[in-house]
Parts: sequence; C-alpha cells; structure tokens
Amino acid sequence: MDEAVTFLQKYATITRNFCLYNRFENDVFLYFSKYSNPDVGKLEFKIPVPDAYEDIINLLWNPNGIHNFCSDFVSGKFVRVYDPSLAIMQHRYINNAQSTQGYVYFLAKKVDVSEDKTIIAMASANINDHNPSNKKYKNEIVKSANSFKIDIDSEDDIRNGNLIKMFINLSGFIIKKEDTHVDITHVDSIECNCPNVPWWYIQRAKAIKMLDFSKLQQLFDEE
Repeated sequence: MDEAVTFLQKYATITRNFCLYNRFENDVFLYFSKYSNPDVGKLEFKIPVPDAYEDIINLLWNPNGIHNFCSDFVSGKFVRVYDPSLAIMQHRYINNAQSTQGYVYFLAKKVDVSEDKTIIAMASANINDHNPSNKKYKNEIVKSANSFKIDIDSEDDIRNGNLIKMFINLSGFIIKKEDTHVDITHVDSIECNCPNVPWWYIQRAKAIKMLDFSKLQQLFDEE
C-alpha cells in the first residue's frame, strides 16, 4: 500500500491536471481530473476545530464511521486486520447511478506522517469474493495492488450476484492539523460498474458522494 500512499499525496498536491467542478459554501472545493482515465476527484475543506484531529482520524478509519454523514452508505466492516494500521474492509452503498445496492472490498492503510499529519489510503486489490460476474477488475492507478491476491468468504447476496460490485482505484484522506483548523484533502477514484449510464450522471453521483465528507465540518463544529 506504499504506492497508494504515494499516489494519494501526488493527487493531493498537483493542481495543473485538475479542473474546478464547483466551489461550495464554507470554502469547500471540489475538483475532477481533466483528461485522466480513470477519473479522479479531489475535495478540499477545513474543519474549524483543531482539537478534533484525533477524533476525525478515528472516525475515518472506522469502517462504519461514515454512517454519521454519508447519505448513501449502508454498512461497513473489517474483513481482515493485519495490524492496527493495515486491514481489508468492506463497504456497502446505495449505488445512486443505478438506484440499487453496491459493495466494495479494499485494502486500507493508515500512516502517521507526523504528530499533526495522517494519511489514510485505500485501494481495491485482486480479491476473489465469489461474485458470479465474469467481469475482470484491474487497478489502473495502484498497479501493485493487482498482485495482491486473496480469497474472501463473502455473504450470500454477493455470491448470488444480487449486488453491484464496485472497485476503488484509489481513495483516501490527508488530514493535517493546523493552529486554527484541520485541513482535509479527500481523493477518490472509484469504478462504480455502470456501463449504460452517461458519464456526466456518474460524475454527478460521484460529486454528491464526495461532498458528503464536507459534512464533517458541521459534525465536529457542533460537538
């Protein structure tokens, strides 16, 4: 997952390859990559409570943490835990592009860069979850993840093909504590498996999903 962390930092810092999608209230900025395939989104915002730094990290590392603010989130869980900072997780969402439920398995790594900066990186790997679909998934960003092969004892609704399988090329957060606030940069590139849906509709659904994370501003400001 070192490659995922490296790419996350790269996308978080470069500006020339991104186009502003919209600027929202409370200084929330959402960008999408200009020409890249797969598409990459980047969300930047501040949480005006510097003392919430550790709580923000704990919430984002918790597989069910985003249930507090993400409107299309169904459930999450640890599937395997290799150490306190490396795990396989499962998330389930309402797939807004197709109005049905989808799921994704991914590797997650947490890196404490310094006492005031933490990175959480996520990427899907070569995971056999026994979904009956013949579609092959390949990580187009974190290519080292393709060599990580593992078999997962998935639930019956996945094995029966009742859910749409999604795939994370790269997703994650850079959380930086400042004197007056906490800076959050969220990078996200996900294959939602919607072949018959127009690209602009998929991008709008991705934008809505990413913007849910800006609700952290209100969540921690109220506390």
